Amino acid sequence: MAQAARRKVLITGAAGGMGRACARLFGATHDLVLTDVVATALDGFAEELKRDGYTVAASLAGDLSDDEVLAALVSEVSGDAPFTLLHTAGLSPALADWRAIMSVNLIATERLLNAIEPVLAPGSIGIVIASVAGHMMAGVPEVDALMKDPLAPDFLDLIQPFVEQMGPMAGGTSGISYTMSKRATLAICERRAGAWGQRGARIVSISPGMILTPMGRQEMEKTAGAAQMADMAPAGRAGVATDIAAAAWFLASDQASYITGCDLKVDGGATAFVKSMMGG
Repeated sequence: MAQAARRKVLITGAAGGMGRACARLFGATHDLVLTDVVATALDGFAEELKRDGYTVAASLAGDLSDDEVLAALVSEVSGDAPFTLLHTAGLSPALADWRAIMSVNLIATERLLNAIEPVLAPGSIGIVIASVAGHMMAGVPEVDALMKDPLAPDFLDLIQPFVEQMGPMAGGTSGISYTMSKRATLAICERRAGAWGQRGARIVSISPGMILTPMGRQEMEKTAGAAQMADMAPAGRAGVATDIAAAAWFLASDQASYITGCDLKVDGGATAFVKSMMGG
């Protein structure tokens, strides 16, 4: 009996904590298309997966700001068959300055989705990693208006005054840039749901709380608020990468076929607890 063709899954940030967990879970039934900006880490992980019996259809190191990288990734999933996109790549406040964070978390996300959208086949699903930080920021109309067009040539210059003004209230410019970029990511998935639906595809976001990946641990070591978020989670623990992978697995499944254009918090209840303490 002929076997059904395996779906491809494109995972960005594949060498990171969440990306690795997603690759191992999805790779049991999907052919893997992996990308990460760190070539040595990606190549090592791809070889590890192959030794363990996974099918790595492609492994391409590069920056999502590079048009050639985007084109190569899109070509790997183009065709009549549906595919899954797991966009886990991102930077936290402890890792970079505000411009780099905005460029990676928001601008690169918009570029990736722009490139992917024309090749969506019916049944495709996009899952974008956002953050509970995006739920913690009240709307600022001027900021929200700018964030709708992150590919504008002068976007970073236009958003800079707001980053500098609001930074002191969020632990610095890197912190507020992270929060802004993740709030905008939530909105991107909501706005794109209609266009994806016309192609028979779905798009959703996941907002992790404090997850004990290498990046998450570094954030907890450098940022007091990050460690407090983990301590406040009603679930009684910080999250682990497999919590995010399992949520993504459900959202990509047929059981979630009526879920699109929305966000799933995977934070142990921390966001709800914080809002209740603030009278929200």
